[in-house]
Amino acid sequence: MIDAAEALRLILERARRLSPETVRVEDAAGRVLAGGIAATEDLPPFDNSAMDGYAARSADLAGATEAAPVELAERDVLRAGDFPSASVGPGEAVRIMTGAPVPPGADCVVMVERTRPAGAGRVAILRAPRAGDHIRRAGEDVRKGTPLLTDGAQLRPFEVALLAAQGRAEVAVTRRPRVGVLATGDELAAAGAPLAPGKIRNSNGPALVAALRRRGYEVRDGGIVRDDLDAIREKIRDLLGWADVLLVSGGVSVGDFDFCKAALEDAGVREVFWKVAIKPGKPLFFGLGRDRLVFGLPGNPVSVLVCFDEFVRPALEGLEGKSAGHTGFHLAGTVVNDYPKETDRQRYLFCEVTREGGGFLVRIVRPQGSAMIGMACRANALAVHPAGGAPLRRGDVVDFRWLK
Repeated sequence: MIDAAEALRLILERARRLSPETVRVEDAAGRVLAGGIAATEDLPPFDNSAMDGYAARSADLAGATEAAPVELAERDVLRAGDFPSASVGPGEAVRIMTGAPVPPGADCVVMVERTRPAGAGRVAILRAPRAGDHIRRAGEDVRKGTPLLTDGAQLRPFEVALLAAQGRAEVAVTRRPRVGVLATGDELAAAGAPLAPGKIRNSNGPALVAALRRRGYEVRDGGIVRDDLDAIREKIRDLLGWADVLLVSGGVSVGDFDFCKAALEDAGVREVFWKVAIKPGKPLFFGLGRDRLVFGLPGNPVSVLVCFDEFVRPALEGLEGKSAGHTGFHLAGTVVNDYPKETDRQRYLFCEVTREGGGFLVRIVRPQGSAMIGMACRANALAVHPAGGAPLRRGDVVDFRWLK
């Protein structure tokens, strides 16, 4: 067995970024930019008002106070989208709305809250402004010709807004990986099918498809294949002809009818590693087939989802061009109940975590089991206990991350 860190390193070395494709900017959130982009326009494109108020000349308003306001003649009204038809002269003001162009001659905007009507066609200014007040200058956010976004940038709605503000309708992004999913086992029954004696429902396939679609990946569900070497091999070959990543659950251990590892080898998949020193998830297989990433996942559903989040998800993100690596156990909390088991493997523990004061309290769900889906559903966090660690006792501190 290899440890979890080495397994992840070997996976990420082989998760090479996929080719680019062009998408509409409104579909680009969550994607990775393929190629750098320079600004083609100033943002904002012209001097405009940051407030509803009055565009005026600051020199006319020196010393204005509520007790001694300065009155100006109101010459025009500018809405957002209008273009000024005249300049602001001495003793004049233009009523202006947020986003409207600042008219020539004006060097400040007085917010409407600092004014009051002063009779027909006049406005009283109640506080002296400074030159530049409440004016958004052309190019103060982005200058034409400057780097806008760099290759590999992860596009959030903020970046989508920036691209749209530059007039871009489309953008080149890294293609998302296509993922094939296959569940193996004579014991599996599909949803809706009668549950014959000795059979169990296929939960691995639906869980993996859901986890993938939740992240926006294109998925081909290969369904259930029986424990037959030839049948598994043919299904693997078929999915590898389409997918960038193949996930096969079940049949990767050492039982008499665990044919997946042999079927993968027959289908031309070259083993990188098999078995990782973790619990749950020890039988994890990883290999390459036709430059595709292939994961042989354990048969138990909790093991499948732990392995997916710790090893498969980082690989998929690497193919997308994201900074790959699992989310990390970046929080720490105090254990409130004993977990008296020693282990020679890194153990993932399902927990119920609550916040108290400035810290977190971690209750380890009991019992734990790689087939116990209900147990996992009661948890809101996953803690990690390193290999060789002593049994956990009340008061110990463990690292954890939220389950999302």
